Amino acid sequence: MKPAGLRSYNITLGDFSMAFVPFGILLGAALLAAEATMDLGFYRTVYTIWVTAALVTPALCAFVLPGDSDRKRNAWLLFWTFSFVAYLVHVGYAVFAVYHGSAQEFLKGQGIFAAINNGIFTVWWALDVGLAWFYHSDARWVRIERVAGHVYSGLTFFLSTVILKHGFINVIGALFTASVLICLMVRVDAKRRLATAADTAAAIAFLA
Repeated sequence: MKPAGLRSYNITLGDFSMAFVPFGILLGAALLAAEATMDLGFYRTVYTIWVTAALVTPALCAFVLPGDSDRKRNAWLLFWTFSFVAYLVHVGYAVFAVYHGSAQEFLKGQGIFAAINNGIFTVWWALDVGLAWFYHSDARWVRIERVAGHVYSGLTFFLSTVILKHGFINVIGALFTASVLICLMVRVDAKRRLATAADTAAAIAFLA
């Protein structure tokens, strides 16, 4: 019997495959596609952030959709994790291929604000993935951290894929934005229906 407040994930092979297969195909395709370019490191940096944005979309959707089934929680955890792994590959190529492992080049290329934001973004995402896998408490501070982290991540991806960058990334950004907004509307509608049902039940009980 699990202590109160502790939650674990019962991940099935089907759940794992649902996230790992697109992760493997997309990341492999991104790395191989860069072979056809003149600047392998740069294009692997570009293509892997495309993969990250594509994989984080179902993670954020699963997070905001109503319900608390094992399947939804597992989908969130696995896509949240695999999108972070893809992001780490992106960071690795950005730091060592584009900026040649130089902090000075990194700061010059990114700018101070962007560099600080990227650092916070990376550490926060790593922290939340670590908490999800190794700290199963449903404590209030964990819920606050997770909601705030997902809002921050969602806004960061929206700005990066829709506003700041241009090209095919805008297509991914549009799909990302539309998907998350639809999931948010589903959540709001579900809460509205639940509130209406509760009001109706209360009215019936009052009149009975």
